[in-house]
Amino acid sequence: MIFEMKNRVEPYMAFVEVAPRNRGELKKFENVAGCLIAFACRLSFIDGNDIYRGWLAFDVFEENKEDEIKLMALYSKKYNALKFTETTMVIPPNGGEKLINEFLKIDYEK
Repeated sequence: MIFEMKNRVEPYMAFVEVAPRNRGELKKFENVAGCLIAFACRLSFIDGNDIYRGWLAFDVFEENKEDEIKLMALYSKKYNALKFTETTMVIPPNGGEKLINEFLKIDYEK
């Protein structure tokens, strides 16, 4: 996962990837993607400034448009993400709090 601060104020997850051995039915570890995304949400509370605090933005790009749509649907359902533009999604603070509590088992305020 690559987390950065766009323009020094906006929390942005520039990249997230899970190894093939952690995908599908026979995955080696559970919830790797959820933990990574929850950690990025945590960083958005720590590093986000002003109106961006707690918001996490990211873009979804896939070679195949159908795969992109499926992935966006998964992010919406599983990780509380909302579609913002054609390829950009955001996880709002309340969705981030839920992910932090579910995957990291910590109080997001700490």
